[in-house]
Amino acid sequence: MEITLKHLRRNYGALHAVDDVSLNIPSNTVFGIIGRSGAGKSTLVRLISMLERPDEGEVYYDRERVDNLDKKSLIKARRRIGMIFQNFNLFSSRNAAENIAYPMEICGMDKKDIRERVDELLDLVGLSGRGNAPISTLSGGQKQRVAIARALAVNPDILFCDEATSALDPQTTRSILSLIKEIQKKMNLTVVMITHQMEVVRDSCDYVAVLDSGRIVEEGAVADVFANPKSATTKDFLSNLTSSHDSVVRWSEDGGRYILRFRGSQTDAPILSTVSNETGAIFNIRAAGVQTVNGEEIGIMVCDIGPDKEREEKAVASLLEKGIVVEEEK
Repeated sequence: MEITLKHLRRNYGALHAVDDVSLNIPSNTVFGIIGRSGAGKSTLVRLISMLERPDEGEVYYDRERVDNLDKKSLIKARRRIGMIFQNFNLFSSRNAAENIAYPMEICGMDKKDIRERVDELLDLVGLSGRGNAPISTLSGGQKQRVAIARALAVNPDILFCDEATSALDPQTTRSILSLIKEIQKKMNLTVVMITHQMEVVRDSCDYVAVLDSGRIVEEGAVADVFANPKSATTKDFLSNLTSSHDSVVRWSEDGGRYILRFRGSQTDAPILSTVSNETGAIFNIRAAGVQTVNGEEIGIMVCDIGPDKEREEKAVASLLEKGIVVEEEK
C-alpha cells in the first residue's frame, strides 16, 4: 500500500513537533524515518498510523484520504495496520499464543481459525512449538518475535516499527531486521521503520527520510543517501556510524580533513594511486572501510591530502572528475 503525506503539521503548544512534512512512501518497500530524540519521529508515525489527527495536512492510503475519517471508518482502516514497539507491549498474563490471538479475538474470528492462524504465525517468526511459553520466560528477541506475529495476525497492508530494535543487542537486532525483511517480501507489506540508528536504515531499508526539528531534511534511496549525503544531519549520522562500526577501521584519531565516498565499482578501483600519479598529491589515510547497503558496496575514507595547497586542490578536482564524493571537514 502506498502512503502519501501532504503538508502535515502537529503542534503541542509552541512546539512544532511535525512541521510541514510531505512524503511519499512507495508500496511494498521498507521505508526508514530516522531522526534523533525530539526530532518528531514518534509524532509523525502517530499521524501516519491515524493514532492522532494532524493540525493541518492530509494522509492518504492508496490515494484514499484517511486522516479525516469518522470513528467507524477509522476503526476499519486501522485494521489494515500492524504496529510493533521498542518495549514489545505484550500481556504478561497471557502466553505467547494468547498474545498473538488477541487482535483476532477482538475482530470476532472463529476460535478454530484463530488457532490455525496462531500456529502459522509462530512458525513464520521462528517460534514454532513455543505457543504455551509464558512471556516472562522469553528473551528480548523472542518477545519481539511474538510482537511481530501479533502485529501480522489480521493480515495488515502496512507494518509500523517504532524503534523496534532499540532494546535489543546487536546480534538480535540483525536477526529481527532480517526477519522483518523476509516477512515484508512474503506478505508484500509496506513497512515503515522509525529509528535513530543509521545501521538499522542501512541493514533493512530501501528508502529513507531524515527528520530534524519536525522537518524532512533529506530523503531518497538508502544507497544514494549513504553514497552522497546532502544535509548536515545526515552527514552527522553517517559520521557516527563510521566511528562506531567494525566495517570501518580507524587507526588515527588525528587529522582527517576530507571524507571521500566511493560507490559500486569505485570501491575496487585504484583511484587514489591514479590521482596521486596525475597530481603528485600525497594521501594520509586515517580511516577507511566498505559497507554493503541494499546489495551495493559503499566505501568511505577519511584522509588528509598534501603535501601543499596546490596539489591538494588538484587532487580534490581530480577526485570529483572521477565521480568521488568529497566532503571537507570544517
